[in-house]
Amino acid sequence: MLERLKYIGKEIYYFISSRIFLINFAKILGIAVGFLMLMFLSLQFYTRHGDAVKVGNYINKNMSEVARKLSDAGFNYIVTDSIYREGVAADLVIDQNPLPNSFVKGGRTIYLKITKAAGDLITLPDIAGRDDINFYRSNLEQLGIKIGKIDTLLDANLSDGTILKIIVRGKDVTDILKQGIKVPQGSTIDVVISKKETDDAVIQDVSCKTADQASIILGAVGLTIGTIIPDASVTNKNTAYVLKQEPDIGVTIKKNTPVTIYITQKKPSNCPENGIPEH
Repeated sequence: MLERLKYIGKEIYYFISSRIFLINFAKILGIAVGFLMLMFLSLQFYTRHGDAVKVGNYINKNMSEVARKLSDAGFNYIVTDSIYREGVAADLVIDQNPLPNSFVKGGRTIYLKITKAAGDLITLPDIAGRDDINFYRSNLEQLGIKIGKIDTLLDANLSDGTILKIIVRGKDVTDILKQGIKVPQGSTIDVVISKKETDDAVIQDVSCKTADQASIILGAVGLTIGTIIPDASVTNKNTAYVLKQEPDIGVTIKKNTPVTIYITQKKPSNCPENGIPEH
């Protein structure tokens, strides 16, 4: 075994000490060294002072200020697009290429996108065939238009949310939508939509009624009994009589609003004789 290892060692020595191996190894080493030197020189050439410049961050800065800074840095610039954004001042840079903090050669052109003062004029879609408020709102949002105030009108013949009127700057333009009404992109319009029934209810008079009867009367107009406040005489809330109610009789409130009633066990003396029979 030892003789075998000695033999292999001699063969390896003869191979790496041969003229052919040394020549090829020298070539490979030279190529590697040359490649590394070329990379180093190229990087040094690219990054040396005055040839490569760091691009500043111009996002959310006014265009006049950006133009001055680009000029001072030795850059050219081109505004590739202007976009309207509601609530954002005009002439602000919103995008740049190359990106902030990139290293580029001096004299490079920087491409910018900025905001503009007003949006493009957009034609309002007609409500014919798209008079559902949710569908129409979706159409408008795709065009960059918003719905602001929404009023309702009672109409038992139409589905809830059917658009009845389109209001632009306080003017009803429903009948002339087909002519092509244009508004600036980002505008807000108002609408009037249908509702089958009102959300409001008028407080009914439930005085001198039992609590159970008061619940039925109020429920018929979409209201509920909330807090029941008994006096000291009450032994059975269901058969006790209503002395007072809050809100008061005739007040208009939203449906499902709870009504507070004050009750007493015996029918008050001021209740009509033909009213609810005593229990």
